[in-house]
Amino acid sequence: MPLAPVAIAFAFGVGIAPWVRADVAWTTCLAALASAGALLLAGRTSRAAALLLAGVAAVGALRGIEAPLPLDHVARLALPRTAHVDGRLAAEPVQWAPDRLRLLIDAERVDGLPRTGRIQATVYGVTPPLAVGQRITAELTLYPAIGFRNPGTFDYAERLKQEDIHVTAATRADRLTRVDDFAPPWPARIKRASLAAISQALPPTSAALLTGLLLGERTALPSELDEGFRRAGVYHVLAVSGFNVALLAGATLALCRLARVGRRPSAVAAIVVVVGFAAVVGPEPSVLRAVVMAVLVLAALLLERDASVTNSLALAALVILAVRPGDLHDPGFQLSFAATAGIVAAPIPRGLVLGAIGVSAAAQLAVLPITLTHFNQLSTIGVVANLGVVPLAGVATVAGLLAVGVSFLSESAAQVGFDAVWPVLLALRALVAIAAAVPGAVVHLPAPPWVAIACYTGALALGLVWWHLHAERPRVANPSGAAALALLALAVAVAAWPALRPPDGRLRLIVLDVGQGDAIALEAPDGRVLLVDAGGGGPMRLDAGERVVAPFLWNRGHLRLAGAIVTHPDADHAGGMETVRRLFGAGSTWDADTLARGPLWLGGAMISLVRPLRGTVGGGLGPLGDPWLLGAARPGALETPARGLTASVVDEGPRGHTHRSPRSRNDEAIVLRVEYGLASFLLASDIEAAREQALVASGAPIAATVLKVAHHGSRTSSTPAFLGAVGPAVAVISVGPRNPYGHPDPGVLERLATAGARVYRTDRDGAVIFETDGRTLTVTRWAARRTERFCLDPEAIC
Repeated sequence: MPLAPVAIAFAFGVGIAPWVRADVAWTTCLAALASAGALLLAGRTSRAAALLLAGVAAVGALRGIEAPLPLDHVARLALPRTAHVDGRLAAEPVQWAPDRLRLLIDAERVDGLPRTGRIQATVYGVTPPLAVGQRITAELTLYPAIGFRNPGTFDYAERLKQEDIHVTAATRADRLTRVDDFAPPWPARIKRASLAAISQALPPTSAALLTGLLLGERTALPSELDEGFRRAGVYHVLAVSGFNVALLAGATLALCRLARVGRRPSAVAAIVVVVGFAAVVGPEPSVLRAVVMAVLVLAALLLERDASVTNSLALAALVILAVRPGDLHDPGFQLSFAATAGIVAAPIPRGLVLGAIGVSAAAQLAVLPITLTHFNQLSTIGVVANLGVVPLAGVATVAGLLAVGVSFLSESAAQVGFDAVWPVLLALRALVAIAAAVPGAVVHLPAPPWVAIACYTGALALGLVWWHLHAERPRVANPSGAAALALLALAVAVAAWPALRPPDGRLRLIVLDVGQGDAIALEAPDGRVLLVDAGGGGPMRLDAGERVVAPFLWNRGHLRLAGAIVTHPDADHAGGMETVRRLFGAGSTWDADTLARGPLWLGGAMISLVRPLRGTVGGGLGPLGDPWLLGAARPGALETPARGLTASVVDEGPRGHTHRSPRSRNDEAIVLRVEYGLASFLLASDIEAAREQALVASGAPIAATVLKVAHHGSRTSSTPAFLGAVGPAVAVISVGPRNPYGHPDPGVLERLATAGARVYRTDRDGAVIFETDGRTLTVTRWAARRTERFCLDPEAIC
């Protein structure tokens, strides 16, 4: 297995590239190669091999170091800006919604000047037919690539950068024009024809499932079915990988044997088929890994040589990382190679059932730290579910491929094939639904730190040593087994520490970066957590509860909530809460009705509802304490209409314009005040001038150290009188970087500065983390990883 250490060393070099300087890597590489050559001449092969591996690691680091962008790269423009872009499509368009298309554009000219760089553009509306390789011209609004920046959550901008995408864009369909009538290349034509044949022959849900099995296309898969495959621990069958390639190569060899074709021509035919399949499906890491391995195994058959699966796996990793080093951080790459390595290395028992269980268990154990790191998921039923799902998926894949192939010859004959596949797809869906419905099918846990992953990997390796040597060399095997158990225990302890660590008596309030919305996590001094709003969600919106709030909470060690509050049912505050409640539950109902009975205490922190001491909210909007408000945090309350909200309220529209909303509910939002020692926080939700005026006029207790600025910095909020009554030393604005409303308003920023508040913004700072022991306050800007300290006790030395 000479290639396995080389691949590991090269991958290690790519992994450490962000912390290595190019001159250091070059020096290490040259010194290692020179020293290895001298040692080889001296006959010291072992030391020479070690130095050669060090040189390979240095080469990997050189390959992984990010090159500076060229001077004419589109990312060097002053962004954001609207520009006329000429370019060529670098990939097939992705229709991820009925009226939304995602394009990858290799820029050629911007505003008439030569430019380079890849742009990911979202096009709204119905576009003309487009194909990979086609030249287009469009008026695009260009933005620097940016994502949500929070502790323990997925960094979308970093992922785009690994794909060499530094600029994103948006436009309308009527601003995009095809320059030529470029015909799609043959892989695109085959893929489109296959998708069309499947969609015409099967009902929508079954068609979406079959396209996922055959081509890895999951955009049309219903969300409940997608979630079912995840919960059942069998999502891997929807990702094109070695499973599909092995079935395709095996089917090709079987057909060649039936046709009495010789071994070598059969191997050549299988190689052509799997390479063509990869061209049709696309260059995903799992596809490339499977195709490279299949080609090597088939080449060994062609040359009548024994194939080394381990060497094939290592060579596949080397080829992919040499061409695309950023794939090392891709979950698909990690899952594909880890699962295959686990199956190859594990001692698989004999027998059909035991063998299937062994293969599934080996793959699950190998990918466990990866699934926890990227998805916070531990499947408890996946090994069992795979016993039924994998055979059904195999039958559906082979029969579906045959039906698709026949569709190019005869539509009626293909329909017979699709009709035969349909019952298999129904059985597969039913089995997945049963498995997903098992209580505890998926357990969500914190992502393990690198120490836990290293200990777990070492435990697996020493466990294999024990297995292979326990009969023949027990004196070596037994210490290896004991060390494996010790490392496994250490890995579990380190991984579980975030959920088990004792509270430190400090209050933390984290304003999460969820774009144009609000999501605030309050970590009490006793370790419990209260969630105030959960960001956006709902139809045609990214679910911040699933993508941001849930991963953040899991990775902080919070597996349940003490409570959850929806300040008002606007989608940018309440949209993500349904997902959060489903994933976490809530220990108690925290709503205005509960808070109106008096302050609640959470680990020494007092949480109280802020409202005028007498009277009603101004502007004729109805009394604070309206039944709609009192039910705001209850399940199902999002569908409950507000009563009495008939007055027209002026609010901001796109680009800072105003419009009248006849049923504005901003002034009915729940306002909270949190106190702990000398620190106090006022969470003003989306209230506007009328509510602010009522609070000030009534003398309500609104003075606070930290103000969560109302309505994302809208000019209809944060009046001078209100800011004067609050007197904040610090203000934080939860706002999206590309919002069309002009938030935060320059006038609001000026008023905050006049009030003497230090301003933080999630669009620039990412998540803003406040931490206090009641005497001092620290503020961390997550995007910059910078912390500032404020002393709250004027008589203390901080």
